[in-house]
Amino acid sequence: MAQTTSELEESLLIRLLTTSPDRRLTDSERKAFDAAHEDYIDALQALSQDLRKSPLEILHRLIRADARLCRLKNCICDKHSLQASLLKSAIQLTNFEIRLIFTRLRYPSIADPVSAEVPKSPLFLSEQFTPTDIMELVTALQLSGAIRRIDGTRIDLATLVDVLSGTFNVRINNPEQCRHAVVNRKLRLTRFLDFLRNNLIAYSQR
Repeated sequence: MAQTTSELEESLLIRLLTTSPDRRLTDSERKAFDAAHEDYIDALQALSQDLRKSPLEILHRLIRADARLCRLKNCICDKHSLQASLLKSAIQLTNFEIRLIFTRLRYPSIADPVSAEVPKSPLFLSEQFTPTDIMELVTALQLSGAIRRIDGTRIDLATLVDVLSGTFNVRINNPEQCRHAVVNRKLRLTRFLDFLRNNLIAYSQR
């Protein structure tokens, strides 16, 4: 799973970009960069949606990570390299999360419209997992049509996200973007589903 949120600005992606900004990469190094980029995205979304941290604390960490990333732009000469592409993506996603936090701070009633009368679920996502893992499950359920409404019609993504995020007390700010990040992974496309599958198989073989 992704690194802890406290390590965001010291992520493997940033370390790789720092040590190999312009080097021609081997196939194994390209895979390492891709995996580090995916882990950065997971850690980024986990930090932004961490209900145990205040928006100001989250914003502080996001800005520090963004500053580290922006300083790396001048280190990359080949603007068409994999390093440049992943750096650009990381900066864009970090800036997007920063804008979301600013929106939550400026318009708290719009950004967090959940009524205080709605009881919270007693369930929480374990710390080693991220909202992106839940989004992997949501995407598979929604695309397969496995979950239906009471009238038998297919459920839409937003409704399914709302139900499961409420069940596990996680915040998924932009379901469409999060789903896009999940289905466009180059590596470990179904890592959370594989984890669930492997645990079920292990239990059945006892």
